[in-house]
This record gives sequence, C-alpha cells and structure tokens, in this order.
Amino acid sequence: MVNTQTDDPLPLRESLAAADPLYVLPNDPFVTRVLVPAMRSSTQLDVMMGYFASSSLAEIAPGLATFLRLRKTHAPMRIVVSPFLTETDFDTLTHNAEYRADLARRLLIDDAPDEYDLARHTLECLAWLINQRRLILKIAVMRSALFHPKVWLFHDDENRVALHGSTNLTASGLKHNREQITLSRDWAGAESVFAIDRLRKEFDALWSGGDEDCYVLPLDDAIARKVVEKYKTNHMPDEDSLRALWHKAHGLPSPTTEDRFSSPSALIVPPHLEYDSGEFAHQGEAVQAWEAANRRGIFEMATGSGKTIAAMICATRLQEATPDGLLVVITAPYRPLIEQWCEEIRLFGVDPIDLTAAGGPQPRAQAINQAGRRLRTRMSHTEVLVVSNDTFYTEEFNRRLSVTPGEKLLVADECHNLGADSFITNPPEYFGYRLGLSATPERQYDDAGTHGLQTYFGQTCFTFTLEQAIGKCLTEYDYYVHFVELTPSEMEDWSELTRQIGKHAWRIEAGDENSYLDNLLRQRRLVLETASGKVETLRSLIEAQNPRDIRHALVYATDKDPEQLKVVNSLLADRGLLFHQLTQEETANRNRTNSILSSFQEGIIQILTAKRVLDEGINIPQIKLAYLLASTTVRRQWIQRRGRLLRNCKAIDKTHAVIHDFVVVPPFSAVATRHPDRDSRQVVRSELNRVWEFARLSRNGAAPDGPYDAVEHLQTLANDMGLN
Repeated sequence: MVNTQTDDPLPLRESLAAADPLYVLPNDPFVTRVLVPAMRSSTQLDVMMGYFASSSLAEIAPGLATFLRLRKTHAPMRIVVSPFLTETDFDTLTHNAEYRADLARRLLIDDAPDEYDLARHTLECLAWLINQRRLILKIAVMRSALFHPKVWLFHDDENRVALHGSTNLTASGLKHNREQITLSRDWAGAESVFAIDRLRKEFDALWSGGDEDCYVLPLDDAIARKVVEKYKTNHMPDEDSLRALWHKAHGLPSPTTEDRFSSPSALIVPPHLEYDSGEFAHQGEAVQAWEAANRRGIFEMATGSGKTIAAMICATRLQEATPDGLLVVITAPYRPLIEQWCEEIRLFGVDPIDLTAAGGPQPRAQAINQAGRRLRTRMSHTEVLVVSNDTFYTEEFNRRLSVTPGEKLLVADECHNLGADSFITNPPEYFGYRLGLSATPERQYDDAGTHGLQTYFGQTCFTFTLEQAIGKCLTEYDYYVHFVELTPSEMEDWSELTRQIGKHAWRIEAGDENSYLDNLLRQRRLVLETASGKVETLRSLIEAQNPRDIRHALVYATDKDPEQLKVVNSLLADRGLLFHQLTQEETANRNRTNSILSSFQEGIIQILTAKRVLDEGINIPQIKLAYLLASTTVRRQWIQRRGRLLRNCKAIDKTHAVIHDFVVVPPFSAVATRHPDRDSRQVVRSELNRVWEFARLSRNGAAPDGPYDAVEHLQTLANDMGLN
C-alpha cells in the first residue's frame, strides 16, 4: 500500500504530462492514468456531478487518500450534485450528524482514511468525510430539468486542470459505462485555459448559491427541506417531480395540477433579442415581409444570418392572430439540424416535441394526439413539433396531422430539399401558413422543382445575401486558391476517358442521356476531384505552420471516394495533429456527435475532417480555417460551405476566416489540341464561377497573394475553350 502520508506528490504538470487529451471509457485507463494522479497532485479539488454514489470512492481511493492527507493543505473536496442519491447513500446522508458520526466511528478512524478504508468501507468513510468537513456536498435543484454536468477541477500551486465529459461520479460511470472524458490543461494553450476558466466560473457561481434557474443549497438544508430523494436506475424523475423539488428548496408549497396549467404555454420572444435594430435588423424586415405576403413565402437568407430566429419570431407573432391555438411544424433534413432547432425553440419559452426521437409511427401518433389534446383543452396555446423530412413525407404523419385541431404553420428549413416529386406532387394543403427557409432556394438544374416550391410556399418574400451579411452578422474572410496539377498517371486516366467520351461527342452536344456515357463523365470528373496533388498541397500548407497554431480548422474531402478522406486523416495523424472525422457514421449517434463537436469547440480537437455532412445547417461558429479539397458544381453547396465558416464567434475572438481552395481543371494541353467537349467546358465554367464568387467578397482579393490572379488564369482558360 502507498504511504500516502509521507509521499511527496508530483506537481500537476508532471503527473499529467503523458496523459492523452481524450479518454473513452471503459477501455481507456482514465482512472489510473488521469484521475488518481491528478488527485494526488492537487491542493484544491472541486466537482460538479449529475449523479453521486459513495461506491465511487473505491475507484478513486489512492488519489483521494493522498489528497486528504496532504500536510500542506486541509482543503475539502467540494462537490455539487443533483438531489438524487442511491438508496444507501440517501439513508446515510439524511440521518442526523450524530448517526453519521456513530457510523464513522465503526472504523476507529483518528486521521483521514487510507486507501483500504476508502475502498472497503465507503459508507463509513463518506460519513466521516462529511462530519469532518473534508468533503462538502451541496445539492443543486433546477426548476424543471436535471442537473447534469460532469466536471472535475484540479488545482495545485502552479497549474489548473479540468476533466469534463459524460461520466458520473459513480462506480458504473467510472468503471463500466461507455463514456468519454476530455482533459483540459492550462499549459496546453488558450483553448484549454478558456475551458478551465469557463468551468471554474460556473462552479463558483453554483457554490455561492446558484441562479434563478439552478438553486444550490447545503446538504443539511436540503435534507431539512426534503429535496433529497432516493434514485433508482430504472426510474428517471419527471418534470412534475423536479418542479416539486424546486418548490421545496425555496420553501414554497408544492404546485398543484391547476397551478401547472393555469398559464397555457406560448411562444415569447426572448427579451435580449434585438431584431428591429442593430446587426440583425434584417430579421425584423424579414418578419414584416412575410406578414405582408399573407404569411406565405420564402426567406432567402445567407447561412449564419439568423433564418431560424426570424422564423421563430414569425411564429410568435402569429399567435396573436390564432386565439384558438397554433400548431407549428418544423421540418429539417438532418438530425443535427433538428437538435439545433429544439435548442432555439426552448429559448422562445416552449418545449418542442422532437418526433425523430419518438421511436416509430405509434409513439409519433401518440405525441401528435397529446399535442392536439393540449391545444383543444386550452392547456397550451402553441405546440411545436420538429420532424425530419423523411417522416414529413410519410402518409401516416400527414393523415394524423391533418385532423389535429388548431391553425397550422409549416416552417421548412433548407426548403430546397422539399423540391422532390414526393412532396411537389402531393403537398400538405392543410397548412394555412407556410414559411420556407434557404440560403439557396432555387434548385439548380431543376426548374420544375423550383416552380413547385414557389407554388406551395409562395415567392421569395425577403432576401438577405452573403454580401449584405459580411461585416454585419458574418465575419470577413481571406481566400487563397491553389492550382493542383494531375500526376502523369492521372493525366493518362484523363486522356483515356476523354478518348472514350469522344466517341460519344455527338450525344454530349445533343444532350442525349446515356448511362454508359454518364458513367464515363463521372469517372473523368473524379480524376479531378481526387487528384493526389490536393493532399500533397495540403501537406505543404500544414507543414508550413506550427502544429500548435492550427485550431478550429475544417478539411472538406470528396464524398465520391472514401480514400481521399482516409489519406487526409493519415496525413494529419502523421503530423501529430488532433483531429476527428465527422461523417454520416458519426452523426448517426447523437452523443458521439455532441462529444466530437464539444471537443472541437473547446480546441481539444484541432481539425474536423468531413465530406458533405456539414453542408447544411450545423452551427459550429468556431470554425475559422478551411481547406476545400472537394469542389462541387452545385452552387448551393459551395455557398453553404462558405457561409458555414463565416459565423461570428466571440468566444474565441474570431476576427476573420481563412479559406484555402484546391482547384484542378482539365489539362490545358488536352483542351488546346482538340475541340473540348461540353462537359470539360462546364467544369471550367463552374470553377471560374465559384472562384470568382469566393474571390469578389474576400478581403484579400487584390492582394499580391490574393485570388484575383487565379480568376484571371481561369478566365484565360475559359476564353481558350471558347467560353465567353
């Protein structure tokens, strides 16, 4: 056994020097490699934890014993926990101090317990720690939600460390559950310091009593007011029980059913929101334009300019014209977008019903019926349903919704996705009010789909372009173009495919559809899109920088060949950069996605690598550097990708964004020696349009290393190909 009383612990910086920045439990050795060494080295230890169990003392016994026996400090371990405790801990803690003292005396402890005591007699040690004030528990009670942080804050004489992630202070959380933990060290950079400062500020605020939404009180007060309850793993507290605990904590009578429903839920514009003046005054203009169009129309607004907020303001103001209740249905194409909508809706005072989490047609039908019943009985004024496009298309959903009472508003996010035949041929006419949102509502190469959207939603009633947004609600950017040449073997592939395509030149010029020819054209474009020189150019750009200076970066790879993403990931790994890919595989798991994005936003993960999953809607304002390996001929996609990078972010003092664009065009020698086919001309025209669009709004367009020279080069090539 370690002699915890005489050992001289290492400083935090030394004890955690070899620790990784991220641990995935239960496979990674988080407790032995990080938690115990950090406890041994700390003179101050503070914890915020959703669930606490004394059984966890066994897992952290070596470090905790050292912390308790340090001669240079007698600081207590301070923990803020939820009011839900295991049955045995509840019985121990809710008895009076005399009982806890008697329980502790069974161990005949004169000094702080050692490792053996902590590991084998957890309840007695917990009682001793509480009585001796070496562990101070405070209870956090939220108004109608769970207290759910998982944070450890360590401090020695020189440095600070924070652990934050998904694991609770329970034996299962530390040893058995599938969890993730991020390690932030104040010597690791500004992002880690930011995370530690932010978490420290939160702990100090809670320890001093909390705020209007989270009330924190000492353990004895919590026991006296009966706000501590037994927790069983098969029974999660519901909203009513949480609200009852809140009332007990404040010494108020428990709310009755009549009290709960005396004020029907309704949307309220958050008081801090300014939409008639300032940087987001265009939101107020959009709302007025929609109302003037009889509450039907499309907002064509740049990514990051606040379409979601403008739509929610529209819904809030519509309530005044619907005294018999309002049912708002919001449809979005992807799960991350749906989750973001739910967060925004809560800011407007209503709890949304996320139908993607319902688990099938029957639970969805039940949720819709309940929403309708609340509207019909005036228990709520407004109900908001959030649904995926896939579910929105289904017959069962529309049948159920069409008979639900109340006026109905449809808000379609990224509404250009609804231009498919399945929607256009049988649109839901039962929506009296309709609002489409998109940065690019026009469906490229699909005039019929665009016309169908405008017929259903109405014309575009408000436009706010990227040019208008930059410098107001979006940040400026620098743009760099890197021309990449094909290797000899890639040139051979291009030439051979061009030769085969040439046999069908008459089909191309005539616009004749042919699956064999289409496949040849796709293969030839793929030669350009996956050119190996792109990765080599990326390598040279990254090697020119100090790896520690690369933060909040994004690499877009092609979605047409998975090999490019694999090669990019291998390159970043070789350079020792902390990265994570974010593809459909990751976003299929909500917790995994949130973990990745949280670590990226905090600067723990330096780079995200992605394909198309970030094209639409996902809000990651911290992105300030992007490498675009994958070009696209679809105007909507590259407009959205650029908008993704230009969101303001005060948390990291983002002043501007930087975009590196990797451009490969058809080999000049190939197009100069023969009349180029229409597809080659289309590639060059598309690249010219995209590079010019990016260049003209950049702040470095005319700089010596700026993109105007690249535009001129592409224009020359276009002229040589007969493009005017």
